[in-house]
Amino acid sequence: MGILLVQLLATRGAHVIGAARGQAKREAVTRAGALAAVDYGRPDWPAAVLEATGGAPAVVLDGVGGAIGAAAFALVADGGRFSAHGSPSGSFAGVDQEEARRRGVRVSTIADLQYGAGDRSRLMKDILRQLAEQRIIPLIGQTFSLEEAAKAHEAIEARRTVAKTLLLTE
Repeated sequence: MGILLVQLLATRGAHVIGAARGQAKREAVTRAGALAAVDYGRPDWPAAVLEATGGAPAVVLDGVGGAIGAAAFALVADGGRFSAHGSPSGSFAGVDQEEARRRGVRVSTIADLQYGAGDRSRLMKDILRQLAEQRIIPLIGQTFSLEEAAKAHEAIEARRTVAKTLLLTE
């Protein structure tokens, strides 16, 4: 979801700073429209985010969770927003609700991002229009034959993939 989210935000004029582990993933994030991409595998990544954003970001979208997500929560500006929508690290970010309240940070999770049937149709039409206009472009990072589905799943689980993984039937 990260690459698509970067594209959608960038096409709407947001100043996106992405975080990804490794050179290939950072390059994919910048190709998708992020102004910068920091490597959250490095111990100094929080400082790199603050430098890239010119201070505490007003919105942090956490798609990793765990300790990385908790560190991302610490970066969000007082009065800002933090959305925990991913947990490939094994758990969602542990957010201290009292600290969030004290700092005025609005915290949401994937459960808060549900939408109704009317929204679904409207959003799908918008996405299809943006695809047709090539404002957003699916990024396929790797392909596997259908016979290699288990290998593809293993690569995704181990987070060795970049962007989307495609299974080929032929």
